[in-house]
Amino acid sequence: MNELVKVPQSQVSQLSPGQIELIKRTICKGASSEELNLFIAQCNRTGLDPFSRQIYSIERREQRDGKWVTVRSIQTSIDGLRLIAERTGKYSGQLGPYWCGMDGKWREVWLDKVPPAAAKVGVLRADFAEPCWGIARFDSYAQKRDGNPTRMWATMPDVMTAKCAEALALRKAFPQEMSGLYTSDEMEQATPPVLIRQHPPHDPHDPQTGEIIEDTSAERTSADEPAPSPQSAPESGAGTLFEDETERHKRIDRELDAAAGDGWVALKKRWEQVSDEDAAIHNAAMKNRHKPKAREADKKRDQELQ
Repeated sequence: MNELVKVPQSQVSQLSPGQIELIKRTICKGASSEELNLFIAQCNRTGLDPFSRQIYSIERREQRDGKWVTVRSIQTSIDGLRLIAERTGKYSGQLGPYWCGMDGKWREVWLDKVPPAAAKVGVLRADFAEPCWGIARFDSYAQKRDGNPTRMWATMPDVMTAKCAEALALRKAFPQEMSGLYTSDEMEQATPPVLIRQHPPHDPHDPQTGEIIEDTSAERTSADEPAPSPQSAPESGAGTLFEDETERHKRIDRELDAAAGDGWVALKKRWEQVSDEDAAIHNAAMKNRHKPKAREADKKRDQELQ
């Protein structure tokens, strides 16, 4: 019978100065010194490898003091949490995942075409008498855009809810090691939506290069329908602000460009959050600028790690 062996923190590899410099140029590109130091400290504390996508430095848009700002947060992959649990020497596996519908009956596999109402996972710890259960409701975690689940939550709702439930269970079982660590799947719904002004569509990209171009058309807002004040939130969405169409597409393009600098995996993850309508507008930029940049970033990173 295999014995559970704890991996001492001293044996968990720490990031070298060269690796930290590489993270500064790639994974944490644009981060402040404080944000970079915090990310490095979390990598060293947890022993997770940012180059293996076990831990991320993610930029998100949040509303603070009535303004949309870009903030950086630290998130992990579900594999990263599993690795932390394994290194404790007390991780004894899992029960589940199980899914249920609105009837509350738990199933070992989800075959319905509609999303499950919830998923649950039990984490077994060697020194605990009972499993630590994590239960994630679809409505609590699913990221939605215009009232509909985004691509991953629409196509793989069972997988996404199970990953959230597992992360909950792992933190319950190992609070000391995982306190404050959340997966990107759990945090997707935390990004507040941006309410877009309804006006004729404008494609701000050059159809060949994908470069941003200015909208030189006439003022879109009707004279008898004044533009919403950027200082106040609309009645239909407390806590949200209006964002001009062209500015929104510029923001999406900037975020895709920043993700491309971190490589293909980061770019793909950001692209999956783009609505089908916006994707049609940004396809040229993805093909001609962002994808090549992501491939170049991955190639450069692989060369530097050799």
